[in-house]
Formats: sequence, C-alpha cells, structure tokens
Amino acid sequence: MRTRLFTLLAAATLLAGACTPKAAPRLKTCIFPGDYPDPTILRDGKDFYITHSSFTYFPALLIWHSTDLVHWEPVARAVEDGDYSIFAPDLCKVDGKYYIYYPTSRGENYVVTADRIEGPWSRPVKLDVGGIDPGHVVAEDGSRYLYTNNGFVTPLTPDGLAAAGKPQKVYDGWEFPAAWETEGMWLESPKLLQHGGWYYLVSAEGGTAGPPTSHMVVVARSKSALGPWENSPHNPLVHTYSADEVWWSKGHGTLIDDADGNWYIVYHGYRNGFHTLGRSTLIESVDWTADGWPVLSEPDGARWEQEGLQGDYGYLRDFANPLLWAKWQPGHPSGGTLWTTTAPDASYEITATFNAPKGETAGLYLFYNEKAQIGATGGGADFSVRIRNERNIVSVWKRNGDGEWIPVAEGVDVSSYNHNVYQGFFALRPAYLLGKDDQLTGFEYKVL
Repeated sequence: MRTRLFTLLAAATLLAGACTPKAAPRLKTCIFPGDYPDPTILRDGKDFYITHSSFTYFPALLIWHSTDLVHWEPVARAVEDGDYSIFAPDLCKVDGKYYIYYPTSRGENYVVTADRIEGPWSRPVKLDVGGIDPGHVVAEDGSRYLYTNNGFVTPLTPDGLAAAGKPQKVYDGWEFPAAWETEGMWLESPKLLQHGGWYYLVSAEGGTAGPPTSHMVVVARSKSALGPWENSPHNPLVHTYSADEVWWSKGHGTLIDDADGNWYIVYHGYRNGFHTLGRSTLIESVDWTADGWPVLSEPDGARWEQEGLQGDYGYLRDFANPLLWAKWQPGHPSGGTLWTTTAPDASYEITATFNAPKGETAGLYLFYNEKAQIGATGGGADFSVRIRNERNIVSVWKRNGDGEWIPVAEGVDVSSYNHNVYQGFFALRPAYLLGKDDQLTGFEYKVL
C-alpha cells in the first residue's frame, strides 16, 4: 500500500530542484534546514552518514548518506516501531559493524546494529545504562565505553551490547560565565574522537531551547578515554552570543574530518524567529591550533549568507520518497493514522487530495502536537485541503468535488507552536490524516 502510494506521488509537482555545485573545503552552511536536531555523524572512508533525534515519529532514526557533506540522500530507517520517544543518538562503526546507541523518554538506553548501513537493522537491545545522550568510545586498550550526560561513563562488553560495570563520573564540564543567559548547566551530548595522540570529548551545555543564547559546544581532551579531562582554553567552540544572530541556541556538536584532512563541526540550531521549524543541522569548518585545540575557521557569530541558507535543498523536498514520512506514534484522537514530514522552508504551501469514503475522515495539518495544530478534515471521493504558511502566518482552505476552495482559517499566527510553549522538542510539521479506508491520492509542496 505505502509503496504503491508513493509511486503514484512521485508524479506530483514538487516545485524545487536539486542543488549540485561542488562543495568547497571550507564550509559554513546549513545542510538540513527544518526539524533535524541532535545530529550524529560518521565518516566511513569517503562516505558520510548522519542521523538525528526522531522523538515520537516512527519508523525512527532516518539515516542519510553523502560524499561531500553538502548534498544528502536518505538510505534507511533504523528502528521500525516503539512506544517511546527517541532522542540524541550516537552513530558509530566498530570492527566492520554499524551501531546506533540512543536514549528514550523512559530513561533507558538501547542499541541497534547492522552489517550494512542500509540495513537490515537489528531489533533494539536494551542496555543496563541510565542517563541520556550516549556517546561511544573505544579506549586505548580496545575496551568499549558509553558516555552519558553529566559526565558519566559506563564500561561495555566487547560486543558493545551490554553494560560491563557501573557508571562513574569522570567529567564536570566547563564553567561558563554566570552572566550568560541559558537554561542551566545541562551537561550532555558527549561525543568522543581520537586525534593527534589525544582523546577529545565534545559536549553540550546551556540547555537546548529557551533563550536564543542558551546552548553551546565545549571541548575537553585527555590522553585516556576515561580522563582526567582538561577543558579547552578556547571554549565554547560554538555558541550564540546575541539574539541578533542568524542561528539561535547553537549546540550539540560533533567533530568530523574528511578523507583529505579537512575538519568540521556539525551541530544544530534554531533559525532566528522560527522555533516552529525545529532545530536545523549546521556545519562549519574547523582549524587546529598549534597546541592541539579545535577552533572555528571563522569567528563564531560571523555573518551567514542568505539567512544562513544556501542551495535549494531539493533532497529534503522529495516527498514522494516514503523515507521522508513517519507516523505520529501517540496516534490521532480520531483513531486514524497521522503521517508527518519535515518542512525545510519558512514559507511554503501544501495541498493534499484524498479519496475518503462516506463516514471516514481525512485531513491535512500543520501539526506540533494535539494541543498545537491547524488544518482541516473532511471526506468524499475528491476531497482536498490546502495550507499556506507564510513565515508563521497560516491560512487553510478545503475543497470538495465542485472545485471551489472554501476558507477555513485565514491569517493565523502559529509562531507559538513550539517547544518553549508546548514542550516536547518537536516542530510544526506538515501532516496528513488517513482513516482506515482513506487514501491519499495527491500531495504537492510548493516553496513560496
């Protein structure tokens, strides 16, 4: 059913093309505008793979592939189903096998594995590890460990599928100035790597939403995977210093190199004034100081081109690809299935057409959660809904078979439909609702 549906939708007009210029070694751009938070990135030879928090949208953990860090394609979803929210995963490869460690809203950590990045991925294995934001590391003697928030680390079994001891606290974080406006310390997102004879621990502090200046990326290093950790004199590596900047609440970073020895930091941030879009994935070039510390190639907060955006992000608008859609797992009050996707644009228009038999209900929404949504439902053999979002001002129309568009809502300000008001760390997403016998017969996304 799903395959046939999206074969049909492949013919839909998605008014956005692909961007194909060759990537420059120096980067300062947004690679995933929209709801792509908590990025974890892996280089495997000349290939790059990235995944993000997926929260209560399933199938979960959408994995993307790139060869240049700028243009991406979706390749798999690693977790088919679940009754929890997934956030802040860690993607790694050990002895030829891929692993994704991830925490859940139940306070548990899981791991899934695959021999090929495209899958099949294993069923989730529950770890006896608490905390959030796991970060995997292989120590100097080959032992495996899992870092979690608040500076804790837990030894793992050689196969990486179970805890092999109790957690211990080995890192206290970096003390940022007390005058900075943040949500609090919130030491999390440990990401580890080896470089130049050192282990580097890259962490997030300051909270992931709240005020524009909340989040940051800090760096520490040690000769051992277990510390003691020395904080960088250049901290924070990434931070939003003013609400005037293009990107707010920048943080949750991973250092990554390419096959030619260029280094980058991949992290997330909110677009200025658009918490509704969720946290986007950004990338910046990194240099190393003579004494072995990473620093941004350009000063943090420097000007971003085109409101922080470059290219037209055609790879994010291929909505005929079923990998770009996921169910809202809590379910819809009507009993129908709510399929959601991510909008990469501040202004866009979506139109959906349904075959909804009498007594069934289909609909199109911009959906944050059950308390923050806007759209229309209805039924019939040729029922359509259109939603226009112009920089958080939304209008809705619906149409039956007579062809006349009837206004449902006009000029509604949805800027408050975000985490700072409704919690959850979600985004305001395009979503269509299907009852048991309903069919989606057309979907169009238009950039305004």
